[in-house]
Amino acid sequence: MARAERLFFEDCAFAEDLEHLKNQNILDKKSKLLTLTPFLDEQGILRVGGRIDAATGIPREVKHPIILDGRHPIARLIVMHYHKKFAHGNHETIVNELKQRYWITRLRPTVRTVASKCMLCRIRKAQPQPPRMGDLPEARLAHHQRPFTFCGLDLFGPVKITVGRRHQIRYGVLFTCMTIRAIHIEIVHTLTTDSLIMALRRMAARKSWPLRLFSDNGTNLRGADTELRKSIEDLDQEVLKREAVNYGTTWTFIPPRSPHWGGAWERLIKSVKTALKVVLTEQAPKEEVLLTLMAEVEQIVNSRPLTHVSVEPASAEAITPNHFLIGTSSNLPVLGEFNDSGRFLRRQWRTSQLLADCFWRRWVKEVLPQMLPRTKWLGESQPVQVGDLVVIADPNMPRGVWPRGIVEAVLPGKDGRVRVVDVRTKSGLLRRPVARVAVLPVKSEC
Repeated sequence: MARAERLFFEDCAFAEDLEHLKNQNILDKKSKLLTLTPFLDEQGILRVGGRIDAATGIPREVKHPIILDGRHPIARLIVMHYHKKFAHGNHETIVNELKQRYWITRLRPTVRTVASKCMLCRIRKAQPQPPRMGDLPEARLAHHQRPFTFCGLDLFGPVKITVGRRHQIRYGVLFTCMTIRAIHIEIVHTLTTDSLIMALRRMAARKSWPLRLFSDNGTNLRGADTELRKSIEDLDQEVLKREAVNYGTTWTFIPPRSPHWGGAWERLIKSVKTALKVVLTEQAPKEEVLLTLMAEVEQIVNSRPLTHVSVEPASAEAITPNHFLIGTSSNLPVLGEFNDSGRFLRRQWRTSQLLADCFWRRWVKEVLPQMLPRTKWLGESQPVQVGDLVVIADPNMPRGVWPRGIVEAVLPGKDGRVRVVDVRTKSGLLRRPVARVAVLPVKSEC
């Protein structure tokens, strides 16, 4: 360190002031060091004169710290040394330690500059810069289609039940219509590929086969039960896709580690769990009771309003998913008489068609405008490019061990913005959303 300090003077920092001091002249009034009363010690090092010589028990370095120019490379090397020595700590810690021996001009800006170019600090503070929120997919906007034409799928549980004298585990499979936000719940005994296919077939038998089906990868279930997450990761996605294709359904899995892509069903899972906490009063109900409660929870969630509920007496009833499923917001019986004459049936058929069309017109008029605003990720960001050095944010791991890698491929969305990338890491090729990837600088100072 002493050698670095002498090299600093050889490089002629404060050259004009040094010349004045060597000739025992008074410093120029415009000198930046004038208030420090500088002097040269026996080794020719520039130090602060100051006003605290009378203080006892104080080291000489504190009384007369070495003067350095914060813009000089050697000064920055010294700051970097302290930055690393004190474990990349906060700026004030570094400033306080440096002041015990040095008086560095522009000290705080210099400390900030050095920290901003430190690779370890950049990784520790790295924040992904997601692109602007994308447009809603066709599945969310497909009006005048039968319910569950576009369907999202998710799993929840486990739920403990009583069978005889034993306790067993059941899981819930939630299907949600991406357009009208209705739900359908099935119960499965195990989380195997065959169980999930049978749950899908039961749903399709009641609601018809969806045109497209969307679901998570197991890696997206960050907060899920460990067994649930492991079982979903073991599902054979290719078998699921092939089974769906047999019925004209395209099964799409969203990218790994991108739960925000599945917000349409994640929010409804929360609603189902909230309702279950209210209706599930037994710790381990019988299976028949669980099936009944799940049906009631399905009814409760499908009765929720999709639009603002007006308190005015003359206002129309808020539209709900049940309006599209059963023609009313609740499961109350429809009042009126019924007969089987052809004329009556034709009139009723026309009435049901007009009613369905009325609900869809209200959906287009009242629900669709609510989807117009973007709620976050409003600005544009620098797009990730092939060859970028990146760190992959993983909420399940400490920042210090987040994996790093090189972007090998970028996958733009329909709007042309890069939203998914393939990253080559030491553990292999990983596909991640841009919202989980932070670009790192290639160059750093430490």
